[in-house]
Amino acid sequence: MTVASLAATLALIGFAAASCDEKKDVSQKSSEASIVTNDNGSVARTYTESTVTTNGNMVTERRRETRTTLDADGNMLESSTSEYAQSYPVGEEGMSAFATRIGEKDGEKASDAKKEDGFLGLKFGDVFESTNFVADADEPTLLRAEFTPKKALAGFDDYYVYVTPTTHKVVKVYACAKEAIDPGTSWKRHYLIEALEKRYNTWARPRSWCRPIYTFAVGSGRFVTACLYGASRDYETVLVAWDDALLTTAADETEAIRLEARKNAVEKRKARIDDAASAF
Repeated sequence: MTVASLAATLALIGFAAASCDEKKDVSQKSSEASIVTNDNGSVARTYTESTVTTNGNMVTERRRETRTTLDADGNMLESSTSEYAQSYPVGEEGMSAFATRIGEKDGEKASDAKKEDGFLGLKFGDVFESTNFVADADEPTLLRAEFTPKKALAGFDDYYVYVTPTTHKVVKVYACAKEAIDPGTSWKRHYLIEALEKRYNTWARPRSWCRPIYTFAVGSGRFVTACLYGASRDYETVLVAWDDALLTTAADETEAIRLEARKNAVEKRKARIDDAASAF
């Protein structure tokens, strides 16, 4: 969606505090509204209400976002509301794995859990078959291969899968675009960010004060990071998903390979010494 001529932002912040059992409950509330006129004349409005509450031990974040689209005559074309919540211990704001949708039922949780299993059609932990694995200096404990997803992302050029060095289990999945995807849009409301929020029922957490980098804690020790601009020397936009537990598995396999190589080197040297000694 292309931004035309009109954008407005409103922010309201309030604080409230109360004590309970000698522990302080602190709540911070904020709201934001934006209006965008699209190329076709329709008007998209977004209103977001956010609340962050802490009792000194746990932090709970909640967000309610309402989106409406009106045609040029003011008639309602579309309306949707999303509510999200996540909780994490104080001090672990960097990588919270508690990402849930408000009001979801037990059956919905079981169904949504499948969303965490993979990325772009590849399932974490599955064995990836390839004869073209290569080493990557940036990922010394993993092997890399190119792949073609079942459904490609518009504007993306290359896709990579990183696997454990011995068992070849899927650990990381990359989607890379040589040209920035929709660089003129508002980064926080970039369509890729909204799509990932919808996909995983959680919201983007900014990772840099000066670059458009966002991380999604999708649960079960899995994460997705989106760098929308200036990702690397070769790519402008990069999406990457990974499994933390499998990174540990990859490190263990790499160490086992190193120890085996050392053992073989010692045995080979001993054999050379014995061979030379018998010739003297």
